[in-house]
Amino acid sequence: MKDFGYLLVQLALQLPTLVVLIVGGALAASARGRLPRAARRLLVAGLAVLLVVTLISTVWSVTLPWTADGGAQRLGALSMLVGVVHALLFPVGVGLLIAAASAGRRTGSAPGPAVPSAPAAWGPPADPHLSPTGTH
Repeated sequence: MKDFGYLLVQLALQLPTLVVLIVGGALAASARGRLPRAARRLLVAGLAVLLVVTLISTVWSVTLPWTADGGAQRLGALSMLVGVVHALLFPVGVGLLIAAASAGRRTGSAPGPAVPSAPAAWGPPADPHLSPTGTH
């Protein structure tokens, strides 16, 4: 029963992250009309990588008591392996999310209301009754 309590605590600690990543993936996949294709693909890829990292961490946390029974050397080797995988994949996932945010931007002027450019010769409207020379 003691192991079951440990299992529940570890799963409860990871549950918020898992929910955010899964819901974020579902929202990103359904945003076909709102996000550019490249941004959506990068977003889904980043969320998927972060989900894999979180699942690896969850499995490691849950199985730690049983892994420790294999001896200190085995525990150290597995811990290092999980640490290296996490250290490599987590930045990749975050980088993909940053790339997704950047891929959705348009290049050019800063956002704001569009202002039509002024005509070359700005001045009062011409009187249609005047001749080209300015006389009647």
